[in-house]
Amino acid sequence: MSEQTMTAARTEVRTSAVGRRNYPGRRAQLAKRAVGRLLLSLVAIAIGLVSIFPFYWMILTSIKPESEIFTVTPRFWTFDPTLSRYTTLLKGEIGHQLLNSVIIAGGATLCSVVLGMMAAYALSRFAMPAKSVIAVALLVVQMLPAIVVVIPLFAAYRTTGLLNTYTGVIIAHTALALALSVWLIRGFLAGIPKELDEAALVDGANRFQALVHIIFPLALPGVAVSAIFAFITSWNELLLAMTFLQQESMKTLPGALQQFTSQNGTDWGGTMTASTIFALPVMIFFVLIRRYLASGAAVGAVKG
Repeated sequence: MSEQTMTAARTEVRTSAVGRRNYPGRRAQLAKRAVGRLLLSLVAIAIGLVSIFPFYWMILTSIKPESEIFTVTPRFWTFDPTLSRYTTLLKGEIGHQLLNSVIIAGGATLCSVVLGMMAAYALSRFAMPAKSVIAVALLVVQMLPAIVVVIPLFAAYRTTGLLNTYTGVIIAHTALALALSVWLIRGFLAGIPKELDEAALVDGANRFQALVHIIFPLALPGVAVSAIFAFITSWNELLLAMTFLQQESMKTLPGALQQFTSQNGTDWGGTMTASTIFALPVMIFFVLIRRYLASGAAVGAVKG
């Protein structure tokens, strides 16, 4: 047997011996990893259950008979569900109030996304004086509470005839969401190379065409995050809507939830039914654009 063959054999025997000595250690490491994954899975399941339970309880209470809502021992299921509250509410004013909320939230979301996209594009692409000051000023405006602008806006709307109109509330809700929308989209645009704009301009496109056909599709995740923020901001807003929409036919859903509470008590069945109807459009909107959230939120938060 040659010397090289003997050396290779000794090396193989030594490696096998080391492997046998390390095998228990590797098995312990694999066991620790499995236990760690199991614990993380259990924690994730627990967090998910805690997050989902309020929605489950809200829906369950909305279909419970009145006798099962007020019990000493909570009942986590009902064998006698009823949809009478839903039919009663939908036959009343809440259907029209739902439509009002959809129109106002949709209009405010569209305005916030369009104006936010253009402002963010200008801040991320053009050289302008005091650009950093403008960006910080947007955040400062976002920190102001809505009640600060109620009286000036009310006086302006009364003069211009915008009280009791969709347009007036859409403008106010757009103002609430626009500043943060600009920041979200601007952070995402910072991750898109400027060379793409320049290539489009070289090919004969103007700035608007480059924005619509090149930049906007790439920035769609950031736009989706901005749209969700604007929609939820407008959908949940109560103060401005109650102040500027004084006619009953123009009321929105947040104001409708107050009708179930009076000095005699709270109609919890009606409150939970209206809350379920109130939450449904937000869930649908979220499901429609959820695939854009992870990448849009991560890039928009880190870039820029």
